Amino acid sequence: MAVLVHDPIQEAMLQLAEQVQASYEKGAPCGMILAPSAEVGQKVLEHMQSYVSSFEPEVPLHGFYLDPCGLLGVVLSGQKLINTHYTSLVLKEFLEQQNLLEGQMVVASFPESGELTEQSMSQLLHTTLQGKGESRDIHLFMHHGVQQGITSILIADPDEVSREFVKLRLEIGGYKVEEAKDGSEALEKFEKTMPDLVITELNLPILDGYQLIDKIQRDHAGEGQVIVLTDKQLPKSMDRAFELGASDYVTKPFSISELEWRIKKLVSRLG
Repeated sequence: MAVLVHDPIQEAMLQLAEQVQASYEKGAPCGMILAPSAEVGQKVLEHMQSYVSSFEPEVPLHGFYLDPCGLLGVVLSGQKLINTHYTSLVLKEFLEQQNLLEGQMVVASFPESGELTEQSMSQLLHTTLQGKGESRDIHLFMHHGVQQGITSILIADPDEVSREFVKLRLEIGGYKVEEAKDGSEALEKFEKTMPDLVITELNLPILDGYQLIDKIQRDHAGEGQVIVLTDKQLPKSMDRAFELGASDYVTKPFSISELEWRIKKLVSRLG
């Protein structure tokens, strides 16, 4: 006698594929948001639709609930990643108001986030499930891995808490990460390990961030990219960093998801 095994992941995967197929227009971008959520009925979905439409009346939104895994899903036909990300901010506000959000939201737009395939949707689903119960931040999903030009990263920051937080999250993402507490140590480790990317604070002891960028660009041009991650928010600080050769500039306080997205954007430019 055959025994049927109930697989909630596979069942959710089939439901997700059906919902995407109903909204996806071939050749057009397809935005997607998944969020761990308490059970959502039809009335809540309609309320959600009305709430989001009050901010974005022109965005075609299709919401649904994946019962097997407890995930709220939204498909945004024809929407690129930047628009999908904005919608996720509005959706997050709604879910928090309703006490429905139960973990990290995951945002994607295909083909920007990778090719829309069964494999990419499966990875999107598993990424969201792994974020259940964690902080309520927003994660920008990319299907292709980190092995596209940047695999090793050096973090230079005198703030140990900030440094360790970034290091942990990037290591979870598959990067090999070194750290330094001042500019002198950062330069020494850079010359020893030659990482693909340096993420540096500008306010560094001994050798400041500007001097570190300058040394890397003058002595090792083309050997490593630099992203500034700093609490210096003045335009002149940003201008000077870019003039010295920084590839990107992120100000504190910051979202770790945004930083991960900046790294992936840098990878795509290098490619």
